[in-house]
Amino acid sequence: MNILIDPKYDPTGKEITSATKLGPGITMAKFLGARGSRTQLEKLYNDDFTASVDREQLARNLTLHAQILQSIAGNLEYSQHRLIVSEGVYEPNPKFEVTEKPAPDEGFAKFRASEIPGGTYGKAPIGWVVRYPNYIGEKPSGILSLRRKGQAVVYQLIDRNGNTDPRKTFELAVYWKDYINYDKLTLDYDTFDPSGELTCQIVIETPEIPATYKASFRYDVETRYNGELQTKNELLEILPDD
Repeated sequence: MNILIDPKYDPTGKEITSATKLGPGITMAKFLGARGSRTQLEKLYNDDFTASVDREQLARNLTLHAQILQSIAGNLEYSQHRLIVSEGVYEPNPKFEVTEKPAPDEGFAKFRASEIPGGTYGKAPIGWVVRYPNYIGEKPSGILSLRRKGQAVVYQLIDRNGNTDPRKTFELAVYWKDYINYDKLTLDYDTFDPSGELTCQIVIETPEIPATYKASFRYDVETRYNGELQTKNELLEILPDD
């Protein structure tokens, strides 16, 4: 299907920064982590940790999530709530091991380093060397991998007391199930809060969005409670103990 995008919010061909607008009042910064766990575009890598992230692709993927945020703007049903991005773009702490290999002279070292993703060169006690960075950390998979690419975002509906509202979140999930585009919608309940209170969030997974803005969607839905699958292809409301 064709995704309708206002040209002024199409990031293709633009310099992408945290201030790049993806929708009315929505910038890239909105998805760069929650308070206390923010990341920066300059610190994001590609899938193989060999180069910087493709910022245009990341931004295009997030334009769909900007539309999701806008889907309830002005809706009186949610006028007493705030829809927030609780988990946006993710990047693990990078772990690299640098290997040095000798080079006969500065020119050769500079040339070889230019051919290696992330490669550098310099002078060492043994002479000129080329430095090869190798990522040795664990590469994220599943939902974390999708979050790295802007293809998964976790949302919370916050009430006036600053808490998630399970009842209203269920209503929002039902609404989104029929009115937004997605690959997978997960209504996720848990009691992991230190208080033991029931909290709720919605995880939206989306496909990679090409420059043509033509994409297909699976529209899968499920409900989870404390990480365990409760229902598939339908949403289940779980209420707090009153």
